[in-house]
Amino acid sequence: MQTAQRKKTSPEDVARRMLALISEKGIPAGSHLPEVFFAENLKVSRTPIRAALFYLEEQGVVRKEPNRGYFLVSSDFSSLDDRVGDLIVDRSSPISPLAFKIATDYLKGALEKTISETELANTYDVNRFSIQQALLSMESEGWVSKLMGYGWEFNEFLTSRETYDQCYRYRILIEPAALREPGYRVDRRLFRQLRTLQSDALIMNDYDITERHMFLVGSFFHESIVACARNVFLLEGLQRANRLRKLMEYNVFSRRESSKPESREHLRILDLLEEGKREEAADFLKNHLERARREKMKIVSHLFDA
Repeated sequence: MQTAQRKKTSPEDVARRMLALISEKGIPAGSHLPEVFFAENLKVSRTPIRAALFYLEEQGVVRKEPNRGYFLVSSDFSSLDDRVGDLIVDRSSPISPLAFKIATDYLKGALEKTISETELANTYDVNRFSIQQALLSMESEGWVSKLMGYGWEFNEFLTSRETYDQCYRYRILIEPAALREPGYRVDRRLFRQLRTLQSDALIMNDYDITERHMFLVGSFFHESIVACARNVFLLEGLQRANRLRKLMEYNVFSRRESSKPESREHLRILDLLEEGKREEAADFLKNHLERARREKMKIVSHLFDA
């Protein structure tokens, strides 16, 4: 029991959860990072939060100012080294079937925005403990938030075919544009990490890859290549779109035949950018997103018809 508890509150594990929360909330670079904010949201004491902040300071993700506390150095991924990047794309802990079922039912309009543990226990005919574990799992994904005093509330995300399609069309507008920005600079170290992650995805069996892992690897790739444009508005827009589409993407991935074509195309985009062919890379990225949109919209249509 003590070993399990140490693992849950290790600096690396808490740092991973903090980075996920920063991404979920869309916290911009330069923001103050108060310990109490993370302690309350992650349901841990301030001691492991301090250890995680010290760890992130060593990695260059945050900086400490005397008598003021910690501040976020950057909201993009280009400054992260391989170890911190590995925290973001953690492959472990697949979502429990119950948590996935609850979230999907809300997506289909079968549940209200505000829910209680008792109501869910009755709806799904399980005990309160199972519901609590499922809700904690959903909270870690950013799907729900605990209300003060009583109940839970679903967070904002895409809940229809129309908004999902709009999100993809928005990405088709901004992502290729980022590659054409005059300040675009390839980060060689970051690109090596992206290449490793995409190559690993090609080697892995599809049934060994969780929905969480595939989403994080994919969003990490797209946010990283956009971050190299050094345009905070493009990056923040993409990060918000990714947060909103997260639940929908989990459902889509579980119904896809294979994600390998996507990984191959990601590697081709890296090749073109490293060769200095940004215009060709932008055109390829546009076609890549349009192909993914067509494939996924078919799945989303079946999802809402089911």
